Amino acid sequence: MTEPGRASWPHGATSAAAWLRGGWSSVIPSALRASRRPSGTPRRTPWLSLHRGRVTVLGVAVVVAAVVLGTLDTWNALLTRSELDAFEAREFVDARIDAVDAEIEKLSVSMPPVARRATCTPDRAIALTAASLRSQLVSRFLLIDESATVACRPTGTDDRRRVPYAPQSMLTRTADGEVVRYGPATWRMDGSGTRLIAILDPRAFEPRSHERHAWHLSMNSRVALVSAENQQLAVLGMRAPGTPVVAALRSTVSGRRRDAIVVADIARSTLLNGIGSSILTMLGVLGVLSLGLVVVERQRALRRVSPYHRIRAAVRKRQFEPWVQPIVDLTTGRCAGVEVLMRWHHPQRGVISPAEFIDEAERTGLILDMADLVMMRAAHRLAQIANEFPDLYFAFNLTAAQLAHRHLPARLDELFRDATIPRERVLLELTEREFVDATTVAVLNSLRADGWRVAIDDFGTGHSSLSALEQLRIDRLKIDRAFVSTISEETLSRPVLDAIIDLASRLDVVMIAEGVETRNQWEYLATRGVQYAQGYLIARPMEISTFADWIKVQNAGTPQSRRAIDRTSLREYDGADFKAQQIWNEMRTPGGLDIRDRMFRLRSYPECFVGREAVDWLVERLQINRTHAVAIGRRLTALGLMHHVVDEHDFEDAELFYRLATPTAVQQTARTISSDLRTQMRGKAGVRWQPAVRGLIRHDHCATGSAIVSWICRESKVPRSTATQWAAQLMREGDLRHVYDDRPFRDNASLYRPA
Repeated sequence: MTEPGRASWPHGATSAAAWLRGGWSSVIPSALRASRRPSGTPRRTPWLSLHRGRVTVLGVAVVVAAVVLGTLDTWNALLTRSELDAFEAREFVDARIDAVDAEIEKLSVSMPPVARRATCTPDRAIALTAASLRSQLVSRFLLIDESATVACRPTGTDDRRRVPYAPQSMLTRTADGEVVRYGPATWRMDGSGTRLIAILDPRAFEPRSHERHAWHLSMNSRVALVSAENQQLAVLGMRAPGTPVVAALRSTVSGRRRDAIVVADIARSTLLNGIGSSILTMLGVLGVLSLGLVVVERQRALRRVSPYHRIRAAVRKRQFEPWVQPIVDLTTGRCAGVEVLMRWHHPQRGVISPAEFIDEAERTGLILDMADLVMMRAAHRLAQIANEFPDLYFAFNLTAAQLAHRHLPARLDELFRDATIPRERVLLELTEREFVDATTVAVLNSLRADGWRVAIDDFGTGHSSLSALEQLRIDRLKIDRAFVSTISEETLSRPVLDAIIDLASRLDVVMIAEGVETRNQWEYLATRGVQYAQGYLIARPMEISTFADWIKVQNAGTPQSRRAIDRTSLREYDGADFKAQQIWNEMRTPGGLDIRDRMFRLRSYPECFVGREAVDWLVERLQINRTHAVAIGRRLTALGLMHHVVDEHDFEDAELFYRLATPTAVQQTARTISSDLRTQMRGKAGVRWQPAVRGLIRHDHCATGSAIVSWICRESKVPRSTATQWAAQLMREGDLRHVYDDRPFRDNASLYRPA
């Protein structure tokens, strides 16, 4: 019967094969699933997966490397072991030989003198006998005359060792008479003109009970003492009889004295067992490292492609900008306000709509930093427009996360003031679903008590209680575009829309209709008493610079009166008569900032200055305190007149590098790319979209930048430089995307796919 826990060879092979199959199908995927998925990463990312072929090759390489490294490691370890055994045994042998020589020297000195050196007197025989009985290493002491004949020997028989006297025929001598051998090991030393021979005990080189040598304890190694003629004199370490040894691992060491040689051998079974154990160890270590490499490679790819990673990087790089969409009076057509919107100015893809990132930003909490950045920039960039049009109001969207933040009131007070936009002209918009929470209602009531105005956005699509409208006094109610879009030429009445309008009228709340795109919708809403409208019929969302020109035309002929601003409210921005452009000009002139190339961590930043030095200059130049100087720097940053060298910091009174930016008009790239080319690029005769592998990651449905440029050259008959510009334009307009969405277009092996 098979012992529990052990298996016969056929069953063991089957189990091993099943274990390997199960490991590939369950262990590795389980490890991948167990690794932490980046926040915001879907369970299955389209167009991205591990390349099984390369992962398999990596596994085979790990096995081969484990075998090679395990063999080399075991070989080197055993070779080192045999060398150490040989050296240790040599020291042991030399120590024993030194002890024998000391006994011979002592006996030679104490030997009774006689007239003839080779004469064997009773006293000499007794001395030889006493020395032989006393010694633990020597079996017999003999006196040899010049003819190599035994002249004197001990008397009697040694009952301890029971070693007979050596026959004279076994004594030999070299030509110079210096070495005499007898039996397994015989050593001599001259004394009184004769040769005093010490015949060693066969157990002379056996370690005693208190001595523990590695070569003596091992049963798979052999350490032997041999002569110069390769005659075995003694076995120092034992191994199993008949065990084959590995000749290549033999270590040989000569003694410091005599002509004895110590030989250390390694048994073949020891080598094989060591190789097997080392291979398993190496396989485990390399397997864990390889699995970690696979997990890290996959997680790195998932992070780079995940919306959370891309949005977080965009927040760090401060790539979100404020746009505005006008709100007009349905009676006069005059612009009465604007809604501040958020746009992602992607460095490669151009302007990205909030539909692609706003939900992910709210879910992950990134919306806090994004909204703060947009509000800060909008407050400063809209200040001039607010000054020119005193009846204009500005709507900013708030989320539940912002309302829950305890520093929101202080931040609003910091951003919106007489020097930018006064709070009475700021409208805080919240979607209807935010009003469900009683805490939110309490926060909004507190904001209203401080002078802020509140509006409900997308009314009619949420699930809030109508009682919230009674608990909270609101200033504006925005009708969702879903109700406005139902108005058509055949529309006589829309019951739900009319009910919302009637409810707002009863509550005496000003209404704003979103998504107005046709003249019929305009007339329908105006007839039913809706005061304001917002939508594509009026204007699409636009940049602030574009809106500044648009409103001058839209409100042309309307009497305007510049609001009087108390000069003391500008003290934080001016010294005597501060203007951002003038300060910016003075910074660039001689005597201004110390603008030069800077070095930080072996990287050069050309034409920049230090934030702390800029604050020092503003304090001295405008005679203001450092807090006001920092506020000026932040306003210049918000206006785009200066920026951090890597766009990761607002202006600070710190050792940070900044650059002065030269404002230039935005030059629109000529749209020379035909619509047919865009359509053909995705068709069967277009770019060949196919899988590509980078490292261990497989990217589906993509093409290299070189392939895309070559296809444009072939189809449009244009130079390669022009084709590269066209491809970059396609990427800016949203027709192409990098597989990781963070690289510009390059005419190389970088991978892109149709957006």
